[in-house]
Amino acid sequence: MSLRKLRTRFLWPSERSMQIVMERLERLERDNRLLSEQIAHDGKSIDGLHGELNNLREQIAQVHDGQMAERAKDEIRFWAQYRQPEESDIQARRRFFSNLPKASGDLGLLQSALARMLKDFAAICREHGIENYWLVGGTLLGAVRHQGFIPWDDDLDLGIMRDDLSRLIAILSADTHYKITVVWDRIVHCRQVRFAPRDLRIPGFIDLFIFDWCRSADDSGFELMQNIRNQTIARAESDPVIHAAWDKSVYVQDDTVAGHAISAVFDAGLESLQHSGLICSREQALGIIRSFDNMNHPSGFRWISGTKETFPLKHLKFGDGEYAVPANFEYLLAGAYGNILSLPNDVGLHFEHVDRRKLAQVDAKVIQAYAEGVDSRQSTAADDSEDNGTVSA
Repeated sequence: MSLRKLRTRFLWPSERSMQIVMERLERLERDNRLLSEQIAHDGKSIDGLHGELNNLREQIAQVHDGQMAERAKDEIRFWAQYRQPEESDIQARRRFFSNLPKASGDLGLLQSALARMLKDFAAICREHGIENYWLVGGTLLGAVRHQGFIPWDDDLDLGIMRDDLSRLIAILSADTHYKITVVWDRIVHCRQVRFAPRDLRIPGFIDLFIFDWCRSADDSGFELMQNIRNQTIARAESDPVIHAAWDKSVYVQDDTVAGHAISAVFDAGLESLQHSGLICSREQALGIIRSFDNMNHPSGFRWISGTKETFPLKHLKFGDGEYAVPANFEYLLAGAYGNILSLPNDVGLHFEHVDRRKLAQVDAKVIQAYAEGVDSRQSTAADDSEDNGTVSA
């Protein structure tokens, strides 16, 4: 080892070297002090922001409470003026909803096509012995409150048990008139399942919400399901193939490479629920649960209920037909919507499932023929991958 290296290793550095070291140390101490002051300042700023956010939340809560109070007052005034002599409050409310004008124009045409779709869906299920499906969501609300479509609604909602859905998918794989489409929706992280005509000139679809058989119907089962759903979503988002596909489009077709990858992740989640003992066969079931691969319910409603809440199914009038509804549909509607005879607050705000611009361009004669049950389809090479003029929920 050289003398210089020995000196550097074992002896004190030169005065010049020590001066350089001390200057660096002073700079580090100064930078550290400035950084500490900045952190303290930022901390105060963050604390101030937290305070402002809390104040804003309180103000928003106060405004919301005030709006709810004014809405309640307005409802009282409205129903007091609307109610006729010798008419009860419930009678007045039912009369109000039954007298609302039906949809007309393009929306009325769409609803006529959807009514035919529902009739054909029921006929297919009846032909093949598929019994465990029923009206849900806005379609169930429409049946109870309007005996048909909510005047501003533009789709149909059905619940169906997973085992029956699997059978239906197999049946329709060779059907020339209808198909089942499955898309993975990143916005709400769900398996979006729809029944729709193969004829791409016919707009609209039926949303199919999956239900599973479960061993119990208590709230802890729903918590378990929600936890596994959250874990499954995190696993899907962390997969590079899935993440890249969803970055390109928030809607990924099930029959693509990325779609298969998403299905594998969610199928593993379903297996976890089965291994946990929550999800079971129909023979072992004491309840049903809205499946974990559906979107979270918009109202936060936790649909896990005893089998007696749903079965045996009842039937209610919807348009010119009668369709299955849950046995205790009043309880389930109240859980999802509250008082269904309150003045609706989604008029003009309802999500458009069908693009109104595309709807305005459809051939009215084709839709009318379809709605009347006339097979007006022509042999075309239309690609089934298109979306029937719809946008995703």
